[in-house]
Amino acid sequence: MELQQVSGGLHLDRTDPHGRAASIPSSLSIGSLPLFLVQTGGNSAGNGGGSHFLGAVVHAAAAKYSPVDVAVGGPHATADAHQTNAVHFDQGATQIAGVGGPGGTGNAAIGGNVSVLGPGHASDHGWIGSDVIATGGSGAGNGGDGHFLGAMINASTAIFHPINIAVGGPHASADAHQTNAVHFDQGATQIAGVGGHGGNGNAAIGGDVSISGPSQGSGHGWIGSDVIATGGNHAGNGGDGSFFGSIAHVSFALYEPINIAVAGPNSSAHADQTNTVDFNQSALQMAGVGGHGGDSSVAAGGSGTIHSSSSGLIGSDVIATGFNSAGDGGNGHFSGSLTDVSVAIYAPINIAVAGYNSTASADQINNVHFDQSAIQIAGVGGHGGDGNLAQGGDFALHLLADHHLLHVG
Repeated sequence: MELQQVSGGLHLDRTDPHGRAASIPSSLSIGSLPLFLVQTGGNSAGNGGGSHFLGAVVHAAAAKYSPVDVAVGGPHATADAHQTNAVHFDQGATQIAGVGGPGGTGNAAIGGNVSVLGPGHASDHGWIGSDVIATGGSGAGNGGDGHFLGAMINASTAIFHPINIAVGGPHASADAHQTNAVHFDQGATQIAGVGGHGGNGNAAIGGDVSISGPSQGSGHGWIGSDVIATGGNHAGNGGDGSFFGSIAHVSFALYEPINIAVAGPNSSAHADQTNTVDFNQSALQMAGVGGHGGDSSVAAGGSGTIHSSSSGLIGSDVIATGFNSAGDGGNGHFSGSLTDVSVAIYAPINIAVAGYNSTASADQINNVHFDQSAIQIAGVGGHGGDGNLAQGGDFALHLLADHHLLHVG
């Protein structure tokens, strides 16, 4: 219903949203119709959003790879040094801060429906006032929120320093073989604040307020509202999740294989080294969390019907038909620090030394896997049900005869 200012009073549009004529007077004097606020719902659908982050997210990765291969042969000697390296450093980090997040799909937030009928006959010495009538906060899908204040740091350092040396004296033979296959990942997934999630197919419904005042006789009545509200209305929910502090994942990997073959005069020395190394040092750290919510949830308020006889009085301070919330989940607060520190040092040494007229052989084979994974989750909260219903609504009062009144306050 649309209000327009006209000469001598307020004009109430006499058509409904479909263009049909409405059975309401075309004008009322301003003195008999004080209007403050009439709302038909906050109304929001899909939602999501939110997410606040203040601080620093730092990923500092350093990699050093220094292979050394040396072959030294004396007079009439043979020295062979072979080194093969396959190296992969990833040191990848996924860092997400603040977050907030998704809402639902196919949601509906509905307000609307306010009908007030004042004195309609005789002297009409009544008045109609509203401060506030609202038909639901509404809101569907929800999700959102997620606060993070602090620092998220992932610092990875990888050093790979293979050394392969073959030394042969006079008339000697020295062989040094080194083969390395190295993979450092040191990956970290760090998520802070979080929140988010919400349901699908949710509906938050307000609406439906109907008040009828005195309509016959002397009409010395009034209709007043301070406040009538038909439900807070939330559906899907989820959200929240606050984190204050720092998340740190610090990984250090040092890999220094040494392979040495030394042959004296008229001797033979062989040193073989084979290494297969995988350092992961992964960490998944989540803080604050919250989130989750239900699917296909309904939060409904609405409905409130008051009828009065002539010379009666209708007043409201406050009538509310439920705060209404469905799906829920959310919350989860964490203040402090999550720290995962992983240090991996791998230093294999393989040495073959042959004296005069001798033979020396050293063989080394290593297959190494370090994971050092950590999953750290703090604050938590979250989860909610599916197909939930939170419902308020339905309020009806009928006054009796003349000279009676209704006042809620």
